[in-house]
Amino acid sequence: MKKSVKMRKPTPKKYKKRQQNFKKNAPQQVLGLGAKIVNSILIGLREDDKSHVRKIVEGLDEYDLAKLIEVLDVDERKKLIEYLGDHIDPSVFPELNDVVQEQVIESLDENQLVNIVNELDSDDAVEILEHMDDDEQKSIINRLDPELKYQVKSSLHYPEDSAGRIMSREFVHMPENWTVKEAKKFLLTDDNLPDEFYTIFLTDEKMHPTGELTLDKLLRAKAGESLSAIMDGEIVPIEAYTDQEEVAHMFREYGWMSAVVVDNKGHLVGVINIDDVVNIVHEEASEDIMHLSGAEEGDVYKSVRDIFKSRIPWLITNLAATIMASSVVREFQDIIAQISILAVLMPIVASMGGTTGNQTLAVVVRALATKELTSRNTLKMIFKEFMVGFLNGTLFAALIALITWLLFPDYQQMCLIIAIAMLCNLCIASLAGILIPLTLNKFKVDPAVSSGVFLIALTDSGGYFIFLGLASLILL
Repeated sequence: MKKSVKMRKPTPKKYKKRQQNFKKNAPQQVLGLGAKIVNSILIGLREDDKSHVRKIVEGLDEYDLAKLIEVLDVDERKKLIEYLGDHIDPSVFPELNDVVQEQVIESLDENQLVNIVNELDSDDAVEILEHMDDDEQKSIINRLDPELKYQVKSSLHYPEDSAGRIMSREFVHMPENWTVKEAKKFLLTDDNLPDEFYTIFLTDEKMHPTGELTLDKLLRAKAGESLSAIMDGEIVPIEAYTDQEEVAHMFREYGWMSAVVVDNKGHLVGVINIDDVVNIVHEEASEDIMHLSGAEEGDVYKSVRDIFKSRIPWLITNLAATIMASSVVREFQDIIAQISILAVLMPIVASMGGTTGNQTLAVVVRALATKELTSRNTLKMIFKEFMVGFLNGTLFAALIALITWLLFPDYQQMCLIIAIAMLCNLCIASLAGILIPLTLNKFKVDPAVSSGVFLIALTDSGGYFIFLGLASLILL
């Protein structure tokens, strides 16, 4: 349950002078979290003034408190959590970055975790529990309230990043054959309704969803009318095993504010709301951007050791691609030794190919993620990117040929060599930028993770081979 936003209380006067002295080293303002508040918290932590820290934190809403926890370093974060103890708002935890969330959870005992999880909606509770190891997760689940325990265990049964994991089990549903009068009576008398809801989902006798009804429409309807007669038409259910990326795509395509989730028998088991989808879109977009560079979203909150370990595989793979390119150069070392100008010009060809390929790669990875690239327009996209590469290659081939002629007038043949190499490598790079992610996607490999390495290997090795190969044929 989300708590209402509280008014921030003014910082105690006794800290104003120290805040001014501390201002230079203070973190910058983070969204609604003022720099003065951050400064005051930091001063309170360093002065071991628990009451001061608690007083300020009480004036923050859950989002600002989450941002405060994130901007603190590890030791300050632990100290703040210790000061807050059982007074920390459970609704803060779903707002935390995953890495920070895990760090905070590690500093809490089991009793605190049980109390926190019990206060959360089922989808938020699942988000907290899924990051724990099996033993700790099982121990906490066994101590939850019976209803939440059942909801959590049912959601954890579904694969990670599926609709079943992110759905909420707090929703309102009614039989479609009820009248408006019966529906209103139910809403007024039932004590187990969610704290906030805007849509009522209608079901048949077998608990299959048949339609939905907004509260405003229900309030305007006549008492004797059947709910099935005033519902907003049929709804499109989402299967619980559907990947969250596909869920986000469906929300975007259909303009949904909420959607029902069904099990393999078509029974209504949960609801996904638009706020959950916004989080998914942000998560997936950030993940793709980071994967293209070999980094991870939570790196800003990780220790040096953890960041070091997570980036090693990417760098090793990149090293292998670089060695491949170097081996191509080694095969032409004799001609490079004879004509040193080749060593000056060949990185230009490889670099332009890499840049061109990355431009295409970024477009294609995004198009695959948003379902904009389909079987119907794939060939058109391939042809389009090839033509863009050809036109760019023609332009920059002419430009680099002119620059080479101006810088090295004694090597007129070199102008032709680098121009042809530039044209060929940019065409190859454009094709590689679309064909590599398409191929990886076909084999169920995330193109955002692996495409960049393959592209570098191809454009560097290809660029060197074409340029040095042409030089060997023409100059020797």
